[in-house]
Amino acid sequence: MTDVIVQAKGLAKRFPVGGSTFRKPRLLHAVDGVDLTVNEGETFAIVGESGCGKSTLARLLMRLLTPTEGQITIDGRDMSTVTGPDLRALRRDVQFIFQDPFSSLNPRLSVARLVGEPLEAHRPEMRAADRRSEVARLLRQVGLRPEHMDRYPHEFSGGQRQRIGIARALASGPKVLIGDEPVSALDVSVQAQVVNLLSDLRDQLGLTLIVIAHDLAVIRQMSDRVAVMYLGRIVETGPTDAIFDHPRHPYTRALLSAIPGPEGGTEKLALSGETPSPMDPPSGCHFRTRCPFAESRCADGRPPLEETGTGTSVACIRWREIAPDDAEPPAPAPRTQGAMQRFDMYRRALAAQDKKNDTRQEVTK
Repeated sequence: MTDVIVQAKGLAKRFPVGGSTFRKPRLLHAVDGVDLTVNEGETFAIVGESGCGKSTLARLLMRLLTPTEGQITIDGRDMSTVTGPDLRALRRDVQFIFQDPFSSLNPRLSVARLVGEPLEAHRPEMRAADRRSEVARLLRQVGLRPEHMDRYPHEFSGGQRQRIGIARALASGPKVLIGDEPVSALDVSVQAQVVNLLSDLRDQLGLTLIVIAHDLAVIRQMSDRVAVMYLGRIVETGPTDAIFDHPRHPYTRALLSAIPGPEGGTEKLALSGETPSPMDPPSGCHFRTRCPFAESRCADGRPPLEETGTGTSVACIRWREIAPDDAEPPAPAPRTQGAMQRFDMYRRALAAQDKKNDTRQEVTK
């Protein structure tokens, strides 16, 4: 049986907006009652439009934000309410990879200081010389040279800076890595290198990855399970291939139909209107104001995440009519050739480099 390492129950985050002496602030519902389970050793992806609450959810799981309601459990320990030294101890097991590989690194600190700071915080007994050796090992692990540790962030490319950020995240020996759009700020060719690196590190170190991303081609390539978010709620979740090949929720179908491909991806599903404001979300199903299948009863109550019998769960009262098991599913969302070629090319290049390094070591011996 697979062990659960991250679990959220009824997780919510509401931000007060505006307000004055005579008027109460309005509430922005960034995350609205999310239930989530992540299994140990898997890559779990969270996808959705900008503003749907993905990044807020990631920061709640890391406890960079305190939840308004709900519970977060990491490896059996409750992170919802702990503070001070207890929170620091728990954070050793959960580390964050930020979207922007430049602004997340202090330009005044060398790489040795940047990567060594978590070691100082979580392993204060370590001597300076041992800490420097550990920084060198971490840099080699992410594909950088140990001599790079005396340089500063501005001396590196975007991909190299993201590798520094990954090395820093690994320094505390975490069990879970959370990446908020970890490759979106990188060139297309570099994205494949970083995605392959994260996948290899997961396998080598037994990590669990939680990844926020917009690029659905990247998500399909690297993730085991997916959760689709809309306006603070998870509307569909399940194994990646099951979600991509047979989406049940109208919003998921619309997202996948927008993937560019030689055959146009899935059937095109046009959405009407604009995304509602999270300060005034619709009653019942949040998606009903844009859904082509909406009925009056969709406004009556929040649809629960319901198991479909195929490993997926969907929050839609009409999914049996929209995407029943016996109906022919839409054309699967494509594994775009460009993305596949990028991942395969850089994995072969990495294997060739490893082989060259092994040969050099044998000659040296």
